[in-house]
Amino acid sequence: MLAVLARGIHPADAAQRLAVRVIRDGARFEIATRMAMHAPPWAVFAALRDYTALPRYNPDIRRVRIEPTGRPGRLLVTTTFHACVLLLCKTLRQTALMTATPAVDGGVIRAVFVPGRGDFRDGQAYWRVSACRGGRNATCLQVRMSLRPAFWVPPLIGAWLLRRQLTQEARRSADGIDQLAASLLARCATASGQNLPPPDSAKPGLRVGCRIPITGTR
Repeated sequence: MLAVLARGIHPADAAQRLAVRVIRDGARFEIATRMAMHAPPWAVFAALRDYTALPRYNPDIRRVRIEPTGRPGRLLVTTTFHACVLLLCKTLRQTALMTATPAVDGGVIRAVFVPGRGDFRDGQAYWRVSACRGGRNATCLQVRMSLRPAFWVPPLIGAWLLRRQLTQEARRSADGIDQLAASLLARCATASGQNLPPPDSAKPGLRVGCRIPITGTR
């Protein structure tokens, strides 16, 4: 069954529903994104939680470093990424405390930027993975971010321009997440042979329902 699901997910089908909203309030940016994907919620959550895989579905991310915190489900993740809007390009770095909370139908990941460890004065982000209600898509992903850069952002980079840029990036990321989730499904099918047991949300250090360790989550 898992092998059939994995073969049935194609990049062109991913993120058929996508909405991006951006608000600029002085130096602060508020971003909200909603997207739908075909992979099941537990596989999408596992893909998102594999932080070392970030560059695979977002090529703007150049490097990822993981630091343990000694607390289950919590890691310090430092990302280095290259961002361009119009002709303005900048390489940025930021460390965030990532907290992953699995659930039966997906889960929640929260990020809180660590002050003094990057190019943002403060920031936080929230990813919620859940089963969609009706429609062709299996999984709905909601993302909310609040960012205050420590560097100057020209006034010409307004909400409309950022929304256009982020919509392109969100579509590309959604395709990549769906591909990564499909790869996970294929690996699960190979590892178990037949149908897997129900998702096991009580083991945050493992791929939910698959028992294949996630790099960097221990």
